[in-house]
Amino acid sequence: MEDTDAYLKYTKHRKWFNKLWVAEEFGYKCGPAGVKIPETGTYVIRPIYNLEGMGAGATVQKLEEGDQTSVPPGYFWCEYFKGQHYSVNYKWKSDTIKGGDWEPLDCWEGTNMPINVSKFIEWKRSNYKPKLTHHFKSLGDKVTYLNVEFIDDKPIEVHLRLSPDPDYDHIIPVWSSDFGKKKEHMEIHGYEFIEAYENANGYIEDPRIGFLVK
Repeated sequence: MEDTDAYLKYTKHRKWFNKLWVAEEFGYKCGPAGVKIPETGTYVIRPIYNLEGMGAGATVQKLEEGDQTSVPPGYFWCEYFKGQHYSVNYKWKSDTIKGGDWEPLDCWEGTNMPINVSKFIEWKRSNYKPKLTHHFKSLGDKVTYLNVEFIDDKPIEVHLRLSPDPDYDHIIPVWSSDFGKKKEHMEIHGYEFIEAYENANGYIEDPRIGFLVK
């Protein structure tokens, strides 16, 4: 299931696709385009909605206090969190006595490029499986699976479906710009190449060709 499919299926839960709403729900310093930056610092600038995925349009910028013009319409700013990036899958487990809860299934720790936050270098399976807070209880019994992205223990994205990436211990995205060199080198070391082209409908300049997995 893609985000666009989930958006059409779970019509009563579309607020979770609104990344500004998610940031506000968890109490982060954030605001839509036009709202003054409260203090000089580093911020993530992202589209409020992005059903194409791949982190399309996201940038990290230093913004000055009082700035009202650097964030384009349809985007929002949010405080920048330093820490480890995790992608965690969950399944709703019903319990007639306790009311049910979200059970963590799998977790991967990602490493991306500081100058391009949407371009990941690798994902490694991790034992870190954070428990979801009460904010997610309203989705129980209505949505079967969730994929939540965290910076350390802070949720930054919520998807009403599982991660679309292949289920391996080590996943290396292969981008168009490094396809030949990376594929040849890694296959020598026992990695399998899985074709999985994605460019977020043209919004990613350097398309992902697939994954090297092991």
